[in-house]
Amino acid sequence: MNVNEYNNLLNKYIKLLFEKNKLIMRDAPYIESRYLFHFGDLMVEELKHNKYIKELRIKQNIYENYFGLKREKEIKNIQHEIKKQTGILSKQICELEVKCETSKEVLSLREKYKDKKDLLDSLFFDVISVMHPSIYSLKRDSLWERAKNAYLNYDDATLMLLRNLKINKRKDLNITDLKNDIFLLQNEIICMKRRYPYYLENNLSSAEWIESYNKEINTRIKKLQVKEKEIFEKLV
Repeated sequence: MNVNEYNNLLNKYIKLLFEKNKLIMRDAPYIESRYLFHFGDLMVEELKHNKYIKELRIKQNIYENYFGLKREKEIKNIQHEIKKQTGILSKQICELEVKCETSKEVLSLREKYKDKKDLLDSLFFDVISVMHPSIYSLKRDSLWERAKNAYLNYDDATLMLLRNLKINKRKDLNITDLKNDIFLLQNEIICMKRRYPYYLENNLSSAEWIESYNKEINTRIKKLQVKEKEIFEKLV
């Protein structure tokens, strides 16, 4: 085995493992948080309007199809159908509101530890090189989980401790396996960057795009408000 070729391939693999984990743990939450910072409240408002329109249509349908029933029975049917048919929208609203709150924490932590960013990346890279499960057979999976949690929480002290651990059971990775793993990982990273939220990164750097998308959501909301008024007036 060519030792130099093996070491070069291993270093390339470690860099790719770091890039993938950084994309998932650092970049994705930050990009999504910036997106929600600009549009989260509007997205929640839009969902709420969609839910209200659905509620109005449920009422309209029951009034039209059950005309003549006692008022108590109509009200019971309405509440049952509203809960049944708007359950998914209600869940989406709650989940989005939670995400909006979490995004504030993500942005706050990012700003608080901005001076440590390069240090944390460097430490996490070192930790990956000495204990990533793709390279080493760990006695305890909790070590890698601890490393990920430390990186997520900007805990440089724990990362410093973990990078100095000696884990000698490296997996038997031959050159052929390494080349294949590198190829697969490179393609996985390329595909990741094309998906949400990664593809939004460039857009969020454009004030023009932010303004344009803001107007687009507001336009949709105004259309929903008009539709609400039309349905409501038919029910009165």
